[in-house]
Amino acid sequence: MLKIRYNTFMQKIDIAGLKIDALSKIELISQLEERIRNNQRTLIFTPYSEFLFHALRDRSVLELLNSADFCLPDGIGIFWAKRFVDIPLTQKKYWLKILEALWQAFYTLLAIAFNPGFIRGALPEKISGSDFVWDLARLAGNKNQSIFLFGGRGDTAKIAAEEIKLKVPSVKVAGWSNKNFKDPSLINDIQNANPDFLFVALDPIKQEKWLKDNFSNLPCKLAIGLGGTFDYIAKKRPNPPKIWRNAGFEWLWRLITQPRRFIRIKNATFGLIWALIKFKVFKSLPFRANAVSVVINNKNEIFVARFNPEKKVVKALGRQTSSFQDYWQLPQGGVKEGEEFTIGAKRELREETNIGSINILKISEKKYQYEWETGIRPLFVSKRYLFKGQQQRIVYFKFFGDDSEIKLDNDELLEWKWVPLDKLMETLHTDKQNLAKIVIADLKEMAEKGILNIDKIDTIDQN
Repeated sequence: MLKIRYNTFMQKIDIAGLKIDALSKIELISQLEERIRNNQRTLIFTPYSEFLFHALRDRSVLELLNSADFCLPDGIGIFWAKRFVDIPLTQKKYWLKILEALWQAFYTLLAIAFNPGFIRGALPEKISGSDFVWDLARLAGNKNQSIFLFGGRGDTAKIAAEEIKLKVPSVKVAGWSNKNFKDPSLINDIQNANPDFLFVALDPIKQEKWLKDNFSNLPCKLAIGLGGTFDYIAKKRPNPPKIWRNAGFEWLWRLITQPRRFIRIKNATFGLIWALIKFKVFKSLPFRANAVSVVINNKNEIFVARFNPEKKVVKALGRQTSSFQDYWQLPQGGVKEGEEFTIGAKRELREETNIGSINILKISEKKYQYEWETGIRPLFVSKRYLFKGQQQRIVYFKFFGDDSEIKLDNDELLEWKWVPLDKLMETLHTDKQNLAKIVIADLKEMAEKGILNIDKIDTIDQN
């Protein structure tokens, strides 16, 4: 079996888009010591399988987790996910891909119990928050740094602070708090305590979002999300026995001792397995060729339309119609196999808007592609949706007709309007912002070459 040597030059590895630090605990502590010496602020997340489940279903969660300075592999689910996604799918047909992915999931899950070295070899070391908190406490004590504990219910944070002080006498406890995370006085409390390290124990994702939103306003040099760790330190919850942790059955222990977490545990196990199977299958598919039409009238305004949230593609991609209620976009549509690109763009534009009085100005040299979220997509879909996302080319048209020509296909679009170029970014849905940046850059280039006469285009902000 191929052995990978991990070092600081190979720190981040990709697990279905989640960037995990491939570091041993010794290497991690060494890097933290260096960051402390250099006065670098450090944000640490400790994702486990439940985090990855949510990240596969919500791109904003994935971006949130990847924003940390360090993402530590907390749990066997992360190790299994790495092994599973790295095994390629060799089948060509869609249904065979599904069967192959199911088989790969089956034997890699069995390996957790029967070949643990294969699974654990995916990363150098499991670094769980409930264990690493003691390393951080010792680091704080050795470096004359203070700690602050926030989170937990009732007196949990207070008891946890006392336990840490008892076991690591050299550490300075600057304070603790069990206030609601929405309480505005909480930030003042932490600022007044002026701790060096901040330990936060809230529910998954909630604590990471709170840290991301507030870290810049806090005096801490280091902050970490620790989930239920305070409960274990305060002995309010029994920690999984070492033999259970070594076997990768922490989830089963928590299910037995905390049955109220059934939904969370289901998501972290069966939910994650199914989401990763879908990720593998869809990730192995090609991009769909797609044309975007930028239609410009005589006032140099751009045609935009509001997407119909009831369109079948919304459910086919696993999305909720509520997220498309005010979804403004540029006209776009799929280009058929073997169809010339500009012909496909004209055809789609005509089908969706009835616009035909146009001249081609330019075909963008840039391509824009995006992937659909795999974790929420139904696996059993019609052939027309068997793509991992769309690769788009942009065609620029000059409209010389009358507005009365415009008649929307209401199955696709519900309403339309012309918008000035400087209003394009704020009008289009946030999903389309990166595409809009390409459009603005292309239009600036066209203005410089005299293809379009647009005043003050250089003043338009693309950010």
